[in-house]
Amino acid sequence: MSDSAEAGDYVSRREIPQLFESMLTGLMYHRPEDPIGYLEGCLKKVRAMGSLEKLQWDTFLSQEDLQPTAGGLNKNAIFQPGPVSAPFSSRQDGSSVQSQFSIESDSDMTESTGLIQDYDAFEPGRPRPKIVFVMGGPGSGKGTQSQRMASHFGFVCVSVGEILRAQMLRRATSEKKWELIAKIMADGELAPSETTIEELKQQFIKHPDAKGFVVDGFPRDIGQAFLFEEQVGSPDVVVFLACSSQQMRRRLKERAQERGLLDDNPHGVERRLETFKKNVQLIGKYYQEKGVLVRFDADREEDEIFAAITSCIQQQLKPERKRILDLTLHSFFSPCQGSPKEEERKEQTEEIDTSESVGMAA
Repeated sequence: MSDSAEAGDYVSRREIPQLFESMLTGLMYHRPEDPIGYLEGCLKKVRAMGSLEKLQWDTFLSQEDLQPTAGGLNKNAIFQPGPVSAPFSSRQDGSSVQSQFSIESDSDMTESTGLIQDYDAFEPGRPRPKIVFVMGGPGSGKGTQSQRMASHFGFVCVSVGEILRAQMLRRATSEKKWELIAKIMADGELAPSETTIEELKQQFIKHPDAKGFVVDGFPRDIGQAFLFEEQVGSPDVVVFLACSSQQMRRRLKERAQERGLLDDNPHGVERRLETFKKNVQLIGKYYQEKGVLVRFDADREEDEIFAAITSCIQQQLKPERKRILDLTLHSFFSPCQGSPKEEERKEQTEEIDTSESVGMAA
């Protein structure tokens, strides 16, 4: 076994990625004045736990962090988020240096301190195009709704999943980096954040005259949200498509039979659902606090979902629009207005254990 392969095997066996993920999640959420002291405290807690296998992504988040604000929101409440400080208040001159696990084209998965390319995705001095993120679990209908939105508003649709799959097909046989990413995604895991952001920025650069972008399937974890904020900026709107696990599994099974996608194999599907459930709460809280998140019931017919989305987005993208939507808002996973599938919504609430409140539009 080569040195790089042995290093990768060591990292995997010792649960090192889980350690870094949990500490980074806590660090980004709490943003302590003394980050070194905070990380030292995390390591002491891990030592006291006795095993890295007990680590979870939210190990360093207290139960209070994962609960809704006092009083919660009833179904008739109007969501009024307070100000939130971005994890990166401004772009730095030069390149961002990050110590992280990254995939290099000529090596296996290694721990490295490298430069994430820091350049403007949009031409300085020109108004930045509108950016709409479309989030949801695998099979929630993100691709269909994203394409329809882009066509309706005259925006460019960028599918993160399609971009990564195309790169894998083109480069996995000749480049070790993409060979490893293909294996990761086939197992239902996420591609490295730095790779995903780089591919997104390249898509933006290819369309210098676009008035807006609809980004399908992004972000998929809080790290991607933070890195996009640092490298590009904040989205104007984040659309969340809430869909029951039963419905998502059914749609993915049908899609696998029709298209045979690499990551739509049964094992990959379950891993992707698990990854989605694990990551959605922090992402939702982050964009909730920024006042840009709105949720739609995605268990309905395609045309009905699209009509609700376009009506909302038209208001949200107006220059004079306020920071919040003048709509009836609901709990993240509460039943949507007019939803005919309350039992499936109940299943989703039980399977995705979160009580965070975010914007909802019926």
